[in-house]
Amino acid sequence: MDNYQQILVAVDLSDDSERVCARAIQIAQNHQASIQIVYVAEIFYQMSTSYDPLFYPAYEDIVVDEEEILKISKSRMQELIASLTVGDNIKLSSKVITGVAKTEIIEQAEQNKVDLIVCGSHGRNGFELLLGSTANAILHHAPCDVLAVRTRKKKS
Repeated sequence: MDNYQQILVAVDLSDDSERVCARAIQIAQNHQASIQIVYVAEIFYQMSTSYDPLFYPAYEDIVVDEEEILKISKSRMQELIASLTVGDNIKLSSKVITGVAKTEIIEQAEQNKVDLIVCGSHGRNGFELLLGSTANAILHHAPCDVLAVRTRKKKS
């Protein structure tokens, strides 16, 4: 295994995000690496009949205002960060951005010279979507290693 120094954790801010972050923290502790947790708010624009844009976030809470989406997302990120147990030797940062998740995650990894991307692989809602085209894009275009963390056990 490489000596990871910069770890990017892609989260969807669901309950499964804590498990994904915990795995990244474990790896970071073993490598004295820093962690950046990133949430990409995918906001879909659709023109109404009056040609005014309508905003649709990728999660269940449909909010019409992009600023409100970012406010809610940042609040959820703060809750996630508060729930994590991180040692003193790990530098932890977080970021909430808008865009297309697969593109933004790759871009963040390249800009920050990330050694490892950690994301979830089986969950409800967001991670099911993340495993689809987003995870595929991350796996095939990431400039570094990728770890997909299983977040839910399959039902037998």
